[in-house]
Amino acid sequence: MTENVSEKKGRESGPDLIRTIACFFVVGAHFYLNMDYYQEPMAGTKMFIMTTLRWLFVTAVPLFFMLTGYFKKNKKADRNHYMAAVPLIFSYVAVSVMKMLLYNRIYGKIYSFGDMLKNLGNYQIAWYMGLYLCVFLLIPFLNKGWYALSEKEQNILIATLVFLCTVYPVLKYIAPAYFTGIYPVLFYFLGIAVRDRRWRANRLVLAAVLFVTLLAEGFISMKFTSTGVFDWNLISVSDGTYGTFFISVCTVCIFLLLYDVKIGSKIISRILASVSAVSFEIYLFAGAYDAIIYQYVKKHVQGAVNAFWWFFITVPASFLCAYISSIIFTRIRDLILRIPGRFSRS
Repeated sequence: MTENVSEKKGRESGPDLIRTIACFFVVGAHFYLNMDYYQEPMAGTKMFIMTTLRWLFVTAVPLFFMLTGYFKKNKKADRNHYMAAVPLIFSYVAVSVMKMLLYNRIYGKIYSFGDMLKNLGNYQIAWYMGLYLCVFLLIPFLNKGWYALSEKEQNILIATLVFLCTVYPVLKYIAPAYFTGIYPVLFYFLGIAVRDRRWRANRLVLAAVLFVTLLAEGFISMKFTSTGVFDWNLISVSDGTYGTFFISVCTVCIFLLLYDVKIGSKIISRILASVSAVSFEIYLFAGAYDAIIYQYVKKHVQGAVNAFWWFFITVPASFLCAYISSIIFTRIRDLILRIPGRFSRS
């Protein structure tokens, strides 16, 4: 989730803003899992609002991959590239072990030593790490392939990936489903394209498209569910939700709205840079604080609809606690690994 965002002209505020929002979206999405949203009947105004926001929050993962392409487009298969994975792996192992020990304390012993090793190895404790690591290993070769193409061929490649990765859940009898899982490659290439071509569109149009798409997702999810609860296979698939057509539209709209935003306040810029620098660790720590926070909430209220207003307390609280913990942890980690510079990322 973290890449170098420094340029000769200075640090870009837009990507830091996108990463901070995406990070908040991740924590927001955890509310749904922890408060049993997926078992709630799809009915009522509150459920419609939550469902619409749910679709907004799941743009977090594709936004992170667009940012990866935006910043990693020049990486080659050399020592510098592969060594950049060391801090992430360190964070993943250390924080994941702490989380499993915490879960054992809260829920009883659910992780033995062997279970801990197994869950670290199969990335069940932090699934995004496994996905990102796969893309990370491919980055030098994705870059080489992308820049071997002409601009016309690059456009055809993106169109092909849109068809292969995103159309199936919407048009199941036209598009094949075999490649829905390679959506990170689509968003990676989109990130490169935005960086190289500096795409700009009317922000009012982008905002309108984003708003209408979110409303459509919420309406379809509520109106056409075949199960009475959230239907994963209605306009998405269980293992490829992040690459569906509607999510792709929303992701691109958000990215184009914000990537070239200029923030004049140095204080706000530094806060965004600080959050951006530890976004991966926030993702890791948030799960631990969710376990603590939602255990308390469930003593007072049951169900996502009944906990509607709790969202505005639990999500900011989890985000803030995870952010503070991440700052402390990464400073200790960087001392151990001898990583120089504040906000430095490779």
